[in-house]
Amino acid sequence: MADGNSHPFNNDVIAIETIIQLQKQLVQHQQISSKHKDLLDLLSSNRTSNHFLNTTDPSINISSQTITDDDFNRLKSLIRSIIWPIDHLIRRQLWMNILTFNRIDSSKQHFHGPISTSSITIDHNSYSLSSKSNQWPTFVDTSNLCFYHLTDLTGRLLLQRVLFTFALHHPDLTYCPSLEPLACLLLHYFNEHQVLYLINRLLTKHWLFGETRLQWEANCQVFKKLLKTYFKSTADTIDLRYANNNKGFYQEWFWWIFRYLPFHYLIKIVDCFFLEGPKVIYRIGLVLAHLYVKTIKHEANGNIRSMSEFCQQISIPIEQLLRSAFQIRNLKRSTIEQLMDHEEKALHTSRYYSRTDDNDQSSSMIPINSNSNSNNNNGNLIDSQSKFLHPQHLTKIPTKSVLDHQQFVTLWNWLPVRLSLSQPNLIFTTQEHGFRLQTLLDKLDEIEYSILIIKTTNNEIFGAFCAGLWSDRHNKTYFGFGESFLFTLVPKQMKYSWVGQSHENENRQHQIKRELFLFVNQEKLIIGGGNGDGLCIDASLCEGRTSHCETFNNDPLTSSSSSSYFSIAVLEMITFDFSSS
Repeated sequence: MADGNSHPFNNDVIAIETIIQLQKQLVQHQQISSKHKDLLDLLSSNRTSNHFLNTTDPSINISSQTITDDDFNRLKSLIRSIIWPIDHLIRRQLWMNILTFNRIDSSKQHFHGPISTSSITIDHNSYSLSSKSNQWPTFVDTSNLCFYHLTDLTGRLLLQRVLFTFALHHPDLTYCPSLEPLACLLLHYFNEHQVLYLINRLLTKHWLFGETRLQWEANCQVFKKLLKTYFKSTADTIDLRYANNNKGFYQEWFWWIFRYLPFHYLIKIVDCFFLEGPKVIYRIGLVLAHLYVKTIKHEANGNIRSMSEFCQQISIPIEQLLRSAFQIRNLKRSTIEQLMDHEEKALHTSRYYSRTDDNDQSSSMIPINSNSNSNNNNGNLIDSQSKFLHPQHLTKIPTKSVLDHQQFVTLWNWLPVRLSLSQPNLIFTTQEHGFRLQTLLDKLDEIEYSILIIKTTNNEIFGAFCAGLWSDRHNKTYFGFGESFLFTLVPKQMKYSWVGQSHENENRQHQIKRELFLFVNQEKLIIGGGNGDGLCIDASLCEGRTSHCETFNNDPLTSSSSSSYFSIAVLEMITFDFSSS
């Protein structure tokens, strides 16, 4: 045993000032613990989970707890001030409990409708270690994979299985890079069923920094604007230093924290993030950018050359980093949400461009149709190889559409004359907005005329011109009117108009079967009815079917003779813009 003189905490070994400082921190910690004992008990309790944390049974659910605003603010102060070791026993309960808290006055939050853990089953036999270890869901950014202390292949494979399972249950997630590092962090403390539950909680709170590529890009733009607002000189210096790759610098801001900061820094930041939300991550990112610029200004030798090196070699303690982040004044969640909304709209607008005259000329002139009745479907089917006139004014088409210029020209010639004077406007695409019917319908409520376009996994393209106010779907019956039509563009170009135009004298029973234009419920969207659905899309926007229907007297829109079902690669909705016509 060491004697008094050789004790490692002897005054000769450690300066007296350091001992006094450590004693003060200990006293302060004890005071905090005493003052907030009820909150610490709440954080470390297992009441929330009903023994969920002690089981691997995926059928057990977790009930949320409510918390008042006063207690939430006290809890926020407590979690900010205490630095628990990364392996502290409280963290398992801490993250589970704070992610399942519901503030009493937080009814304004929008939820997807959380899934219970019983709705998810991990398939441990789906992916072999040898052949699948380098494959990831499409929403993962494979250039920024984070594994932290999941160092062996088994742990990484478990992470893959969690993410693939989550992707299966959330096909609307098209690009969500934050999920991989967050799921990985959670696997350090929880089993896979608990991780699935918790990342779903993050999804329901909209705390994943975007669920599509457009939203992710908008988040990067928001961070750039926040830096210009709160640290203008820092932003100006970055603009000069990264003049040739300014965009690239800001696109990496999330990874400064989740990829390059030391692990114990990240864990403490996540403690706060899980309680307070994305605002914490923005604050940390802003301070890191500011400190980085200060460092490179004062380092004449330039030892720190990149932002990643600065974060990896960060010299200030985590306490100081947090303190600086939380001292940024008037950075509110509402401010971030307003900026996000503005940037999403701006990015959406920028996805359009005007085609050059060369592009216009390269899409050959389509002559005007002289006879639309030469077919075996009672004059309803129109062969697009007939004579059409190229509309000279059609100069703006959506950049991201699956249709080329000539296909837009074909469609525009099929439209009612008053609509053919407009420009196409892409308001929804599964490539940007995800695969959810409700997301599509939210954009259509006040729309009366629109074009649904589908590209299948077999590269066929077909769809429908929808004439009818989409808000009429709430009447829970068929709606719309006779200008609607079905069409195919690839591999052949055909238009199927409403048969009512040529069946005016039939009895009322037959007439009703031929006026089934549009129908929507929670499970599907149908265009064309009567002894079959002309075009039916399920709520996931991933699958559909097509068959003959009496309303349009159409052939199935796919070329397959063996099946009426198809899988959707891309689904788009086009509306009409008269502002630039």
